[in-house]
Amino acid sequence: MMRSVLVLCCLVAGCWAGTQPIRTVRYDGDRVFRCNSSMLIHEQLAEIFQHPAADMWAERADGSFDVRTITQQNGRELEELLFKTPACHMTISNVEDYISSMEAAASSVESPEEWFDEYHTYEEIYTWYESLARDNTQTVRFVPSIGESGEGRRQPAVHIAGESSSNSSRHRIYFQCQIHAREWISGATCMYIVDYLVTNYEIDPRVRELLDTVEFVVVPFTNPDGYAYTWNGDRLWRKNRRTNSGSTCRGVDQNRNYDSHWNEGGSSSNPCSETYHGPAAASEPETINTQTYFVENHPIVGAIDWHSYSQLILRPWGYTNTNSPDEARLSSLGSTMRSLILNVHGMQYTSQKSIGLYPTSGTASDWFYDTKANEGNTYRAAGYTIELRDTGRYGFILPPAQI
Repeated sequence: MMRSVLVLCCLVAGCWAGTQPIRTVRYDGDRVFRCNSSMLIHEQLAEIFQHPAADMWAERADGSFDVRTITQQNGRELEELLFKTPACHMTISNVEDYISSMEAAASSVESPEEWFDEYHTYEEIYTWYESLARDNTQTVRFVPSIGESGEGRRQPAVHIAGESSSNSSRHRIYFQCQIHAREWISGATCMYIVDYLVTNYEIDPRVRELLDTVEFVVVPFTNPDGYAYTWNGDRLWRKNRRTNSGSTCRGVDQNRNYDSHWNEGGSSSNPCSETYHGPAAASEPETINTQTYFVENHPIVGAIDWHSYSQLILRPWGYTNTNSPDEARLSSLGSTMRSLILNVHGMQYTSQKSIGLYPTSGTASDWFYDTKANEGNTYRAAGYTIELRDTGRYGFILPPAQI
C-alpha cells in the first residue's frame, strides 16, 4: 500500500507557474553559473561553496551545480573565479533582467480561468484549503493551525480520507510543503495532489480504494513567513524570517534545523549562510510545530518533503554514507516512482540516497525516517525528499508554459 500511495502522488503531481509578486529586492548584476564538480579540485569547490556571495541554486546527480553570484556581497570576486575555470559557464547574465522578463510574461496573460493557472499568496492558499474542506466534509478535514510561525502566521493542516476508512486503524501518508520559500512549485504540487484526490474520489476507483485505506495529512506551509516574504520582498528568499542575535542576516534554513543528526555536516553555523542550521536543533517554531504534528499522527507509513528543483527522488540518509536499515526497500520504491514519472510525464528523475548528492544533516526527510520521529511505532516512516521540475532552464521561476 505504501508503494501505491507514493507512486500515485508522483503520477498526479503537476508543475505550474503564474503571476507576478510585488517584490522590493532587485538582483541587478547577479549572475548564475553552471559548474561541473568533477572538473574542480576540493579546494576550488570549498572556495565556491563557502564564498559569501554564493547562493547555491541546485546540485544534480551528474555532478553539475548551479550557483548565483550576489553582487551586493562581493559577487564580482566570485565571478572572476568562475569565469577563470573551464569547469563553469554562465547561464544567466543578469538575474534581475531574467526575473523581470518572466514576471512580465506572466502579467501579460489574461485573467486565469482556473485556480492552477497561476501561483497564489499565503492568504489565498489558506482560504482555498479552508473552502475545500467546507465543500467536501465527508473526505476533507481542515485544521486551522498546528502552531504559529515566528511572525505569528498560522500553519494549517489538511486531512483527506475516504468515508469508509476507520480513524483507529488507518495508516497515514504525510506531506509537508514550501519549506524553502522560493520553491513555489512545492506548495502548488501539494494543492494539485489534494485537489486530484478529493475531486476524483467519487469517480476513480483507484482513488476511492486509496482513500478508503489510508489518510493523507498535508501541511501546506512549513515556512509561511518566508513564503509570504517572497511575495512582498525577495522572490529568491530561501530561509524563514528569524532575527538572528548578533547578526544583521536573517533566517534559518529549516531543512537543516530538524532534530535528526543536527549540525553533523552539510549545514552552516554562519547566520548569513543559506544553509544556516540555527542556534540549536528544532530551534524554530515552525520546525517544532511540524515535528509535533508528525508524531501526533502516527501511524505514518510514508512522508514526502516537497522541494524544487533538479528532478530528484532522495532517500535517507543525508548525513552518512552508511545505508539505512531499509535501504533495499527505499531504493526499490524510489526506482518505481522514477519509472512511473518517466512513463506518464516523460520527465527524467533520478532516485538516489541524499548523501549521494551532497552531505546534509538536520533535514526533514531524515527526521521522518529517524527513530526519534517513530518512537512507539512498529516501523519507520519511509522518508523522501522530492525535488520537482525543472533541471535548471527556469529553476525557481517556472513559466506558465510548464503548467
